[in-house]
Order: sequence, then structure tokens, then C-alpha cells
Amino acid sequence: MEDNLIIIRVDGGIASQIAFVALGKAFEEKGYQVKYDLSWFETSGKGFYNTTKGYDRNYSLNFDILKAFPQLEIKIASEDEIKRYNKLYFIDDEQVITHKPPLYVGGYLGRHYDIYFARYFATYFNPKEIEQKDISFYTLLQEILNTQSCGIHIRRGDLSQNHIVYGEPTSLTYFERVIQLVTQMDSKSVFYLFSDDVAWVKEHIAPLLKDKQFKICDINTPEQGYLDLYLLSRCKVIVASHGSMGAYAKILSPHNPLLISPDIRNVFFEMENVMLVNWGAKPKITQPCNNVSTPPPPIIKISHCDTDFFSISTIA
Repeated sequence: MEDNLIIIRVDGGIASQIAFVALGKAFEEKGYQVKYDLSWFETSGKGFYNTTKGYDRNYSLNFDILKAFPQLEIKIASEDEIKRYNKLYFIDDEQVITHKPPLYVGGYLGRHYDIYFARYFATYFNPKEIEQKDISFYTLLQEILNTQSCGIHIRRGDLSQNHIVYGEPTSLTYFERVIQLVTQMDSKSVFYLFSDDVAWVKEHIAPLLKDKQFKICDINTPEQGYLDLYLLSRCKVIVASHGSMGAYAKILSPHNPLLISPDIRNVFFEMENVMLVNWGAKPKITQPCNNVSTPPPPIIKISHCDTDFFSISTIA
């Protein structure tokens, strides 16, 4: 019998998890069976967010895909399957999509399919808290839907200090001038602040909004990042900081909001309605868009690689 199985190792926060599952979806579109190795969450996810990384206490990283997308069909690999496939069929390759099973995908390379399956994920993005009518969550959601909402993601924690990938923390100047920019675009804007460091936001960001309507959204902890992701995706304008939350909020949004970002991400070249605001630093593109692997036929392809969709605003 032909071995048609591919096992994908998953780790990281909700955005990273979506990227792994999107790769799995791409393999399924080619007719292969896909299962996921979730062992990392048991071995390394416990206490992943901790005080040494800038958090106020220890938090665990959990596999939250089925909490955020409860209707997705996710098959979990058994311990025996993981051990055997990891030993015999391990691969970590930028062109991983061109390989055939049996495979054990054990790295980050080749995960370029989130944007191609954006509509698919957006359709199933229905956190359990909505069905359960969680009062605090549901009330905040209704406010966001019924105002000229601008969601600002302020990632601190591990990015509150110099980071090997993202560099220096997102500056206060960035947040101050983005708030001014959004207010100029619509004076009725209401700002919703999402962060893993509420105390820092109260001390440093709230004063920038003293004459404006705003709310600090603190209904969850870093262990429930999918809730912030959902609420942020429902805002009319999304302001990103370093990290993936802002980009994924736009990917999962049903109404194509304006996304404002402090840095360039390759996925932006596949989007419409994106603005880079970059004070003082020259924007850098780490990888040309045309280097991204061509996926199998997706459910809906959002756009082609076209820099005409990309707005760059540089203010000295």
C-alpha cells in the first residue's frame, strides 16, 4: 500500500500555528493525508512565556487552533507515528511542497500558504467564546463592530528588548505618530489597545490618547492570543507592531481593513490596503516576493504579487 501520510510538526503562537496548518492544507489540496505533531506544546510550550522574556509571570503556549477554528478538521499524529516518521522521513526544505509523502515536516521553511488560504481560514474563524456568549468578550466585540475602531497591537514581552529577528522594540514615536495619522484620517476613531503588557500600555500609550476615545483590552492573557487576534481582525483599521499579529488579523478579517505596519513583511505584497509607516529607518525587504513558492490551486487566491498594492509613507 502506498504511504500517503505527511506529518507536520507544530509549535509557536496562534499565528505560527495557522502557518503550519495552511501548509497542511496545501498538501491536502494535492491529495495527501496530513496529521500534526503537537508534542512541542507538552515538552516546550509549558511556561514558554515567562519573566526572563519580559512577561509578568509564566504563561504556557497551547495548541489553540481548535479553540479559534472549532470547525476545522485536524488529525493528530500518534506518538508511534511521530517517532517513526521523524526518524525516517524528516525534511526542512524551502521547496517542501514539491516533495511527496511519506514526509515528516520538522521546520519552518516553505510555510508560504497562509495568504492563499486566507478566505478559508477567515470562514472558519469563530472562537468558542462567541458561541458561548462570553459577556466581556461579546460586549467588547460589539463595541468594535459598532465604532470607527482602530485596533493597536502593542507587543511587549519577548520583543520589549532587542530581538535577534525583529531588532529594537517598536518605538513610542511610532505609536504616537500612527495615532496622529489615524486621527487625521477619521476624527471619530476609537482606539482599542491589545498588549501582553497592560501595565506598560497604561503608563506609556494611554497618555498619548488622553484627548481621544480609547479602551485597553485586557480580557485575556498571553495564553489566549487567539481572542486578541479575533477582536483585532474586526477593527476598521489595524495597527501592527513587530511580530505577526497585525498581519494575521488582516488576513483573517472579513472586510479588508487598512493595515499600518512599522516594517515590511513579504506577505504584504500579496495584500491590498497596506501602509508602511517608517520614521527614521530605511525599509528593507528580506526576500523578494517572487521567491515565494507557487502553491497548489488554492480555494481563493487573494491577489498577485504586485507592489502597486503597497503604500509606503515615510515621515521624518
